[in-house]
Amino acid sequence: MKTDSRFARFAVAVAMMMLSCSAYAQQWYHVELVVFERFSGANAEHWPMMGQIRNGTVSPQMANNYIQPAAVDSLAGVAQRLKNASNYRVHFHKAWQQPMLSKASAKGVQVSSANNLVEGQIKLYRVNYLHADIDLWFKENGAEKSNWSTASPDGVELGGPRNPHLAQIRRIKKNELIYFDHPRLAAILQISPVAAPAAAVSKSPESYSLPDTANSDAAQ
Repeated sequence: MKTDSRFARFAVAVAMMMLSCSAYAQQWYHVELVVFERFSGANAEHWPMMGQIRNGTVSPQMANNYIQPAAVDSLAGVAQRLKNASNYRVHFHKAWQQPMLSKASAKGVQVSSANNLVEGQIKLYRVNYLHADIDLWFKENGAEKSNWSTASPDGVELGGPRNPHLAQIRRIKKNELIYFDHPRLAAILQISPVAAPAAAVSKSPESYSLPDTANSDAAQ
């Protein structure tokens, strides 16, 4: 029994040491996102009826073991050119730092514009390669959610505003500009490797390094 107890304590100590080393080995990324409106003249009849908005569970302003705030940097020039153009309007431009988790462990990062027109989330995760799952609503025709009837198993849509909905999943790679295209609401994303923040490495969650090569593609 004494030998088993000593072995158990030894195993726990080794496990804790491995977790500590793993925390320092996590690969973090600087993430920068610009969301902008395109003046396309498309009619609201083309947009889907707005349902439940997926809001992220963390925000770019938070500072914890999953996310750290950061200054906008790599996309500053892109955002300024969009602002100077007459057919675009920037609604959201923020940056943060985070590690890349598995799809099951990843958290959505809240995307909310100061004028409350853009709302939703972006989730970054790794399944062999790094992916970005963006889900944003442009509430130009109101923010009231759709109502549903429980009269049938599938539900019956009773009404609600029709708004542009940017929902795409893209496979991405580091330092590449990723463009999420949409007739009304579009976005540009870039991620770059950075050192793990000192405030986060002691409690850093599971993470993976991003492969050097990956082909960009879209999955609607």
